[in-house]
Amino acid sequence: MVVISLARQLAEEHRLAQTALASRTAGHVLGSWRETVQPRRLPESTPGWLGESLDAIAASRARSRELATSYLRLHRALNTQTTLPFHEPEPASEVISLGELRQDFADLAEIDLDPASNDELEVTVEDDYDWPDEDLEALDAAARTSLVVTGPIHARQRLAEAERAAGAGRLDDAEFLDELDVLMRDADATTAAAADREVLRGGRDLLHRASAADPRTVGWARVTDADPCAWCAMLASRGAVYRSRDAAQLKGHAGRNAPPVDPEDLEKYHNLCHCQVVPIYSRTDWLPEQGEAFRELWDEATEGHTG
Repeated sequence: MVVISLARQLAEEHRLAQTALASRTAGHVLGSWRETVQPRRLPESTPGWLGESLDAIAASRARSRELATSYLRLHRALNTQTTLPFHEPEPASEVISLGELRQDFADLAEIDLDPASNDELEVTVEDDYDWPDEDLEALDAAARTSLVVTGPIHARQRLAEAERAAGAGRLDDAEFLDELDVLMRDADATTAAAADREVLRGGRDLLHRASAADPRTVGWARVTDADPCAWCAMLASRGAVYRSRDAAQLKGHAGRNAPPVDPEDLEKYHNLCHCQVVPIYSRTDWLPEQGEAFRELWDEATEGHTG
């Protein structure tokens, strides 16, 4: 059973749920590649794999978006005692309880929820807010490009290199067959990583655009997993990154050696990156704890250096 009483607990459960969703879809895309795609018949065998994979990504991306919507409504309620209206058309409601918001998130995250002491507390629903539209055409195009580049194109390039190295590319050449096996395993891994990223794009895009359109949002912070890459750790070390209109009055809050980070940089992700970004509503809001640890590492690494 999971307890979600604080913003930090919610942020971690949201990150874990998004990661699980993306990983399941990546596994499906990987399995389909192995079962369907043939290295010596790439033009004939990849279209079926691509269509099935894009359908799976689109379905999971929509679920990622729903999960992010539910997360954002509960996150805002925990921090401001107000929340956003339902994403889909629903009967107008002026208030909603924290318990209802928690249960909605738990259902989408597929977790069992322990009751919280303030489940009955009602928060105001601010109905003067319009959720941003989803650009399905752009999202579908990004997913197609990502899969094609990391899958068929990548495999075709590696195959051409193997054929040149083997001369005629004979099927009975043991080294050539080994190279085929290696390149196909490499391609299925890169396509799975791309699928993982494209699924998460649904929720990340929603969080970015919806929070940017929310006048209560003053900034954002990055939440990483336990072992982030150096780039993600640097972004997390920045702590809160504020809107440009707030930057002047908040200058110096992050410290003199803070790495320069633009708010748009927080929305940059690599394949197999499972970071999420959380909106900040005031300078007293909770910030991800790992950011402080990464900040200390940054200070140590940059001590005595400028620029």
